[in-house]
Amino acid sequence: MDVKEILLLAAVAASVGLYLTIVGGFVTAMWRRSAFATPKATPRVSILKPLAGFDDDLADNLASFIDLDYPDYEVLVGVASPDDAAYGAARSFVAQAGGKARLFLTNPEEATNPKVAQLLTLERAATGAILLISDSNVRATREYLAPLVAELLRPGVAIASSVVAGTGEQSLGAALENLQLCAIIAPSVVSAAKVAGLPITVGKSMAMWRAPLEQIGGLARVGDLLSEDHMLGRAFAEAGFGVGISLTPVANRNVACSLTRTVERHTRWAKLRRAIAPVGFWFEPILSPIVTATFACLLVPNKMFCLAFVAAVLLQTSCAFLSMRILRGQTLSWYWAPLELVRAYVLFFCWACACLSRRVSWRGHHFELARDSVIVPAEPGILHRVRTLVGA
Repeated sequence: MDVKEILLLAAVAASVGLYLTIVGGFVTAMWRRSAFATPKATPRVSILKPLAGFDDDLADNLASFIDLDYPDYEVLVGVASPDDAAYGAARSFVAQAGGKARLFLTNPEEATNPKVAQLLTLERAATGAILLISDSNVRATREYLAPLVAELLRPGVAIASSVVAGTGEQSLGAALENLQLCAIIAPSVVSAAKVAGLPITVGKSMAMWRAPLEQIGGLARVGDLLSEDHMLGRAFAEAGFGVGISLTPVANRNVACSLTRTVERHTRWAKLRRAIAPVGFWFEPILSPIVTATFACLLVPNKMFCLAFVAAVLLQTSCAFLSMRILRGQTLSWYWAPLELVRAYVLFFCWACACLSRRVSWRGHHFELARDSVIVPAEPGILHRVRTLVGA
């Protein structure tokens, strides 16, 4: 065995070790979690729902918030324009919810980040002691609020987010999206908090006490950041507040999105990670045994590395099935097995794209990303212009 083979074998072994640490930390934390009890206190919760476009199952997702098993909450829905595709569904939801929900037209000029621009209007209108940001593609169970409130009632905790499980797939893009959420994003978030002691806040379902939020400058503090959720959690931590995570999974509905949309979304997220954690970003590929073993096979295509590749595929696929089973509560069909291999390569492609550019497109806006995900408005890129011309 020459030096190259030794180094490649060490890289594959390191990749397997890091991957098993992430998955193992996740499985252990989820196994040891306590069944949540009804919180002893039930402070008023304001659920903030910024809508933009007609997401998968939007009407049903909104309807799931009408009858939550919690005594004191309100739902504030924000839409930037009556011409937005989500406006009709928002009006119908508010009418069905009666006094529990209100609809607001938000001002897109209030912040560079279009989501935060919506949230600023909702923040001012909220009457709760707890503000809960809940994305349009979140599907709530009746018990949705109790685990998050219980987490916030822990001493010192000022902000907490839910572990997210992708559900509802009916297309290849949606299946890969949900597999990514369940197989690597959720395990990474949970392990960061429970193993490394570095909790990560995820804006899909994120609750915070209003008073500490006001102490750190309110949601306006993250108005010019694209990763507003992570950077808000960091701001709380820097101010000395605790950051928590609820291990009760919350469903994120991805039903019919295209493969192109999935690639675009995860390329954008990879660019975000590059902006907020540049050192860790460059080592991301080694967190996938499949990717690491693939490069080893390409560089030294011998029997040993071919066997290592097969072993990596079996290991990563088995762990993906386990993570999905834990989060979704159901055993997957056989056809998910090849999808994990596809997912590994698609996400490596997204990472490679993020290495080449800092430009992102989101909610119809175009930005250049700076350090800590600061966003600077930019002109549309060449690829976007070509697509516009082709579609014209």
